[in-house]
Amino acid sequence: MSLIYRRKSNNLSFSHVIYDYIGEIKPFVKRVRKPHLLIPMVLFKSIEWGIYRWYKTPIRRFYGVKGNELIYMITNACNDRCPKCGIWERPEPRDQHLMIGHFINCLKRLHHNLYQVTLTGGEPLLFKKDVMLIAEEAKKLNVPMVIVSNARFVDEEFLTRYKALGHILVISVDSVEIEKWNEFRGKRNFDIVMPKIILAKQILGDQLRIQSVLSKESTDEIPKVIEWCEQQGIQHNTQLYQDFGAYNWHNPIKSETLSYDNETPCAARKNICVYPNGDVVKCFDHRRIPLAEEPLGNIAKQDIIEILCTKRSTEVSKVMKTCNLPCKNMSCNKPQTHLFN
Repeated sequence: MSLIYRRKSNNLSFSHVIYDYIGEIKPFVKRVRKPHLLIPMVLFKSIEWGIYRWYKTPIRRFYGVKGNELIYMITNACNDRCPKCGIWERPEPRDQHLMIGHFINCLKRLHHNLYQVTLTGGEPLLFKKDVMLIAEEAKKLNVPMVIVSNARFVDEEFLTRYKALGHILVISVDSVEIEKWNEFRGKRNFDIVMPKIILAKQILGDQLRIQSVLSKESTDEIPKVIEWCEQQGIQHNTQLYQDFGAYNWHNPIKSETLSYDNETPCAARKNICVYPNGDVVKCFDHRRIPLAEEPLGNIAKQDIIEILCTKRSTEVSKVMKTCNLPCKNMSCNKPQTHLFN
């Protein structure tokens, strides 16, 4: 089964209905293995589609209503060289970067089921034009959007446009001391970026957030960041360090003493994560799970609902339901309203 449909009487057209129907039936037909069952199965599927398309129902399919976060790692490239992160060391080749139209089509297909779309990287604002196209489309579709950025390319024009769209900007800050800042960023840009953060606060107001990574290396710095955020009136969130291939920072808590809630399923099983080349996974740590090691599909080649309807996609979600890896409680698995204070 695909995602649930919700009727919107003020946003219906014949072409939209046809598009919805084809998007539901096409992947279903491919799964019918016996030719003599094709017609009756399509008939029953059409009846089911009609019920879900035109009537409200208490039944909720696996993905639910507003139950997903769409996370787009728009690029691996970055203009900082943070020692905590190894992503910037592996920028995608230009000829493998996803055309923005494919992601926007993905967003359109999923928007009824998204509580949030998040753009991350690398540094998302290296593709500022594409970011704004996504932000504007998310606004039209009534999907809240979050950008996680190092703020290097933030400017007044961008902030003003972004403010009008009502979305959230999260800036990564692990220290407010100049020497530690430059060490943590791998670039001596404290004097460049800090004024941009102040400008962002002036323009965005409550649409600005600060997020810090807690590690052995940043333990003494995070309290200073929190105090600074309180002085500036900026909401702050601390995230426990997770390694992304850099091997230069360390978790402040020994793995054997980490405590996880075994009773709560990992929220990442409902995530829809897209890599810079369009590959789709349920979690960016998917390679730690043998069944999920390979991508589920690619939105440049397949419709996103077709990808999510595959048997393997369902099986991966079931495996992740009981996953207790250290990444379980990362901020990418929680809505913004549950993170910042």
